[in-house]
Amino acid sequence: MKQCYPKVPLFLAFFSLLFYLPLYSKAQCMCSNGTPAITETHNTVSTFPSNSIANLSMPKFSPASGTLVCVNAKILLTSVLRMKLENNDVRTIDYTVNYNRNDTFAGPGISPAVTGSRLKSYGPYRLGPDDGIPFNAGGADNTSIGPDTVYNKVLYQGTTSDVANYLGTGTVNFQYKSVVNTFALGSDYWTLTVNSQNKVDFTLTYSYCNNSVLKLNLKSFQAILKDKENVLLSWTTLNENKNNSYEIELSENGSPFRTIGTTPAEPADGVAAEYNYQYHIDQPVGGKLYFRIKQLNGKATEYSDVRIINMSADAYPGVRIFPNPVVRNINLEFDRPLTGDFKIELSNQIGQTVYSTSMKLNNSSALQVQVNNPPPPGIYYLRAMEAGSGKIYSGKLLFTK
Repeated sequence: MKQCYPKVPLFLAFFSLLFYLPLYSKAQCMCSNGTPAITETHNTVSTFPSNSIANLSMPKFSPASGTLVCVNAKILLTSVLRMKLENNDVRTIDYTVNYNRNDTFAGPGISPAVTGSRLKSYGPYRLGPDDGIPFNAGGADNTSIGPDTVYNKVLYQGTTSDVANYLGTGTVNFQYKSVVNTFALGSDYWTLTVNSQNKVDFTLTYSYCNNSVLKLNLKSFQAILKDKENVLLSWTTLNENKNNSYEIELSENGSPFRTIGTTPAEPADGVAAEYNYQYHIDQPVGGKLYFRIKQLNGKATEYSDVRIINMSADAYPGVRIFPNPVVRNINLEFDRPLTGDFKIELSNQIGQTVYSTSMKLNNSSALQVQVNNPPPPGIYYLRAMEAGSGKIYSGKLLFTK
């Protein structure tokens, strides 16, 4: 059996932050009206020791600045490696050195955690018999390896639209774990010392939209599934303009949208107006339908938020929770009318119930929860459980002052 007798621990430095977030694309870093989002950027430069777990922290995004639509994390990684290898055998030996590293990255929006690995070989090196003097300068039994720039400002980045954990005050944390093993092949007796310098330039970019996306007076927009063949779309406007017109748009996968109907503005200027449009589903749909309203006024074009109807046979009605962030009162908007008794619970991030009440719905798709004593600012989870069926409708929201 082979045995190795190194004189120092066998380790190598730092990590390669492999950052890829599935399911999202840069195209989602857009406002709902199709315009590019505004960006807010934070930067930090860090160095780290070998074989460790470390946190990279950045400030969270303030909801008062706007509506956060996506987050981009980007690093430029530089790693310079130096090693010394000594032959402790009584014979001349040809050595190679293997460098093997495995990295794991975890953080908000990354599910499951991202893993990566890298393997690199150095050599061969012909080293003479051990002269008895550790790393004797000029000795034939040892050699220096490097400096080798393993990574030279290598770019890794990812984008996510799962933004709930980025909202509020304080910081948001990214964590890495690096496991590295470096060893020599050629003999049973050798010594390897490893030194590395590692630097990360970390940039976090928030992409957000103004809180008031619809500038042309559109106040609200609802989509309700009346039955398996009809969806009722309704919206209201304030201070209506007779030059406005509205297009109803539909998508089967969230992008692109197509126009399925149009309606002109009500004739009276300067007053509130209500609009309704019924969409008839003329063929079976097994997934989701995405609706939005396009509002036009001369050369100006704006879009509503998207409303989603789930058409799966076993799907629960969808629910939209707003406003989010919330100060006190919460509105729930279901995608179809419901009837029954509901238990409403609000819990914090460690599962403690901070608010509970019972409410009744009678063929209605809207429910308002009045939280007279709101909890401290932070992320909370809302559950609406139907007493008869046990169905649960849930969502995440942020309480602010």
